[in-house]
Amino acid sequence: MKIDSIPTNNIPNTTNDSSTKKDTSSFADLLAKSLNDVNKLQITADNTIKEIATGKMDNIQDAVMAIEKADISMRLLLEVKNKAVQAYNQIMNMQV
Repeated sequence: MKIDSIPTNNIPNTTNDSSTKKDTSSFADLLAKSLNDVNKLQITADNTIKEIATGKMDNIQDAVMAIEKADISMRLLLEVKNKAVQAYNQIMNMQV
């Protein structure tokens, strides 16, 4: 999963420069893209395991790398989910 840098074009600018590009992607869009990326990595890892089992792939190092990429991306996605649920629970427990 590719990790992108934090976009700086959402910082309020005091000048009226119309040449700056606006980032209109929402958190939901970013989350959906991340889910798709993790899914693709999981599918690639599954295909790699099948290729090793059938003898179509000889390079074990590439297979291990694909499986580890899928594992790490899934762990990261789970941690993001856990943090989001934890933040939601904290907000729900706040007294107003």
